[in-house]
Amino acid sequence: MSLNEYLIFIVITFTFMLSPGPATFNCMNNGIRYGARKSVLGVLGNVAAFQLLIVLSVIGLGAILAASEIAFQVIKVIGAIYLVYLGVKIWLSPAVVNVEGNSKNGADVKTLWLCKRAFLVTMSNPKALIYISALLPQFINIDRPSLEHLLLIALTIGVVQFVAFSLYAILSSRARYWLSNKRNCQLFNRASGLTFMGFGVSLGLSGR
Repeated sequence: MSLNEYLIFIVITFTFMLSPGPATFNCMNNGIRYGARKSVLGVLGNVAAFQLLIVLSVIGLGAILAASEIAFQVIKVIGAIYLVYLGVKIWLSPAVVNVEGNSKNGADVKTLWLCKRAFLVTMSNPKALIYISALLPQFINIDRPSLEHLLLIALTIGVVQFVAFSLYAILSSRARYWLSNKRNCQLFNRASGLTFMGFGVSLGLSGR
């Protein structure tokens, strides 16, 4: 892969990572709710999930999903159910007020829990696997991939994703002051819950 091709790959990957979806909204939700530091650490869950998608793509699972309508629909429905479940859970969560930007909710939540949720949200969409399976062959020989080349691609995707998602988390954390009263906290829970449920329904009804 030439330097020009590598730069094109970075631009394509960065654009894809910035595109709105459940994973990016989860970063924004965490940033507003828990602050920049914990939400940025939570992005590691998204990165880990996407690295797993790269491995699955290389071993051919992405091609199987692209070819098998049944396998695609099963994984899609599971992902949709999880997003709706997450939305209902957030909708029903108690309103916890931020005091001077330091919320009890943010102090108590564990980074590992944020990583786990980010991992599951990223893995909930089978389209991500199909996308990466379509992208990789454009830049590497998927039939006989060089280990060094594959590691470079995986590392690049991981760094680009971490930067893009961290931007979402850090910028959205600036709005934490808005959760300074119970009414706003409750509205935020309702809006976040509805958004995740909307993503779930949209995924469930969507095609390829």
